[in-house]
Order: sequence, then structure tokens, then C-alpha cells
Amino acid sequence: MTDDQIIDLASEDGNSLLLDPALPFPERVGAAVRSWVAGGRGAAGLVDGKAFFALYCWEFAAARRGEELDGPTTAYVRRSYEAIGGRAGWDALLRRRTTCACHGDTWRLENVELCLGCLRYLCYQLDGPCCEGAEIVG
Repeated sequence: MTDDQIIDLASEDGNSLLLDPALPFPERVGAAVRSWVAGGRGAAGLVDGKAFFALYCWEFAAARRGEELDGPTTAYVRRSYEAIGGRAGWDALLRRRTTCACHGDTWRLENVELCLGCLRYLCYQLDGPCCEGAEIVG
């Protein structure tokens, strides 16, 4: 990615970058973090809602695998967490309800998983991956 592309990314919000399934999820995170850094690390590039749920679950899955995120990515996740209201905001997000793509059942977010490939919410009854190259987190 060139410096010109990084500057162009600074005009995009993090939610749009993370929710665009055109790239693998880690590359989307990288684009969102570069945009946030290029934009001055302010609140404008942070994520909330489904994008934050995906980001936070992805970070947690990486930690379980023993992977460490770089400093800017760690700061981006932390600042987004603070922007949604910290623990209280996370708890409120988990109480939201959604419909799983596999069976059409309605669940609280705390009881579903998310495919980082196709961004569909999935219940625990899913038999196998939902799409090619799927990474299921939650």
C-alpha cells in the first residue's frame, strides 16, 4: 500500500472498512488501523456495533492462538472498546438480539458466533464452515 492509498483511507470510517468482505478480515483490520492512524487516531475511525463485535472476537481468537497484535492494532481495539462505553457498552452489545443465518433462530449476541469471511451470525448448531475460508469467532 502506498502513502497515497493510506491518505485516501483516512476518509473511510472503520465500520465500512471492517464490514466489507472483499478482503480477508486481517487485511480489513489493517486498513482500518492505517486509516485511523492517518486520521490522527481520533474517534472518527473507530468501530461500533457489528464491526466492533467482529474486531473484538477476532482479537480474542488471536490471543487464544498465542498471537500478539502490533501496537497500533492493540490501541485501535482498546480505543474502540472505550468508545462504545467500555465494559458497560460491551455488555449492552452482547444483549442485542440477532438472527442466525444457519437456522433463522433469534439469539442474543452473547450466544452466537460470527463468520469473519461472510459476516453472517451463526448459532452453535452450525455443522461445518459457512463459507470457503471461513474463520468463525465468538
